[in-house]
Amino acid sequence: MRFATSTTTLILAVGSTISTALQIPISNPQWRPSTPELEDPNLNTGDVYPPGFTLRHVFHHGTNAHPGLHRRMDVSAEMHLTGAPPHAPFLLGAVPRTATRLRKEQRAPKAMEARLAKVWSRSGVQSEAYDWVNEEILTPDVEDPQTLVALAKMTADAYVGVPDSATWVDVGVPFNQSSRFGWDSTGIRGHVFADETNSTVVVAIKGTSSTMFDNDGVTAPSDKVNDNLLFSCCCARISYMWKTVCDCYDSTYTCKQDCVEDALYSEDKYYRALLDMYANTTALYPDANVWFTGHSLGGSMAALAGRTYAVPTVAFEAPPERLAARRLHLPFPPIPESESMIWHFGNTADPIYMGVCNGPSSLCWMGGYAMETQCHSGMECVYDTVADKKWRVSMSSHRIRAVVDMIESYNTTASCIVNDECQDCFDWTFT
Repeated sequence: MRFATSTTTLILAVGSTISTALQIPISNPQWRPSTPELEDPNLNTGDVYPPGFTLRHVFHHGTNAHPGLHRRMDVSAEMHLTGAPPHAPFLLGAVPRTATRLRKEQRAPKAMEARLAKVWSRSGVQSEAYDWVNEEILTPDVEDPQTLVALAKMTADAYVGVPDSATWVDVGVPFNQSSRFGWDSTGIRGHVFADETNSTVVVAIKGTSSTMFDNDGVTAPSDKVNDNLLFSCCCARISYMWKTVCDCYDSTYTCKQDCVEDALYSEDKYYRALLDMYANTTALYPDANVWFTGHSLGGSMAALAGRTYAVPTVAFEAPPERLAARRLHLPFPPIPESESMIWHFGNTADPIYMGVCNGPSSLCWMGGYAMETQCHSGMECVYDTVADKKWRVSMSSHRIRAVVDMIESYNTTASCIVNDECQDCFDWTFT
């Protein structure tokens, strides 16, 4: 495996600046993004750079007790998101490529949800019924460090709060505003960025909130349930002392497959909320190219959305999600995974990304997270920070701030490969 090459000089030049910008809240609540200098000598001149991307909307979809809640907040240039630094519009490099994807009619939100519902109801619709076509599309330039840094910063913005005075528009079931439901209490969040021409839209999905992952911790209970459902072999049944998140455990290393699939597709879980979020985003921007990005749990959810609708996805330090994609019966095109449009970026010092944050001595176990999966779908793009930077394997290497600093410290982006030798839950039997 070939990893990206590093430069110590670049770390010293920009590392502290990036870290400070991502951590210190802005004291002035009113700000306007400045116009970037488009003739940046550091840009990859072989790329197509659409006009700068700015935050346009924030979606919040309820789960658990409020699965019908779906709200949108429209963001103005004057609005300040709590904890977010003022950004110039993000510059993202794009490259044209031929992609194998479903016909537009089949991957439309309503058509896809209807088809997947038939699969999950076990009424006999198989993947062979999909009609695959080749299309020319623009995808993120994953070989351009500046593009990766910009996408990582977008995912960092997905963690920040919103003003108490924010105006929300119901785009799902009308919600009783007197209900004791808070912005940070439960649910999945997505920040929608668009370029000046609305030709390309980037949806950044919020990751796990937990003090052990260095975030705010307020959505931790809901996030933990979804983590343990998505990334465990059987409902987080890793010890008789653990409380499971679904009732699918049958006997020793034996799990009921249909039961786990039904739990993943449940209306109050994140995946179903993600489908609604995508549908409402494409309703706002029907003619736009859509890209997904996200960090941690948000990266895995972005990859599942990218797999569902065949849209380009860049995930950062995401837990391995291939098992969940298979359990959800998501469409895998009849092409090698090396031609996939899903890129998983991570580093060797992150035990979550590498699939080794498990066992009684791990912090994941101690924190109540059953992170058992090891296989990503699509491509794995690994920065060897253990060898290159002498980083220790640590939860701190999972943080989004560390990701930004890491990418900035390398001359090139990590090479992307398919991990053909990976196997999930080899010691379990699914009935």
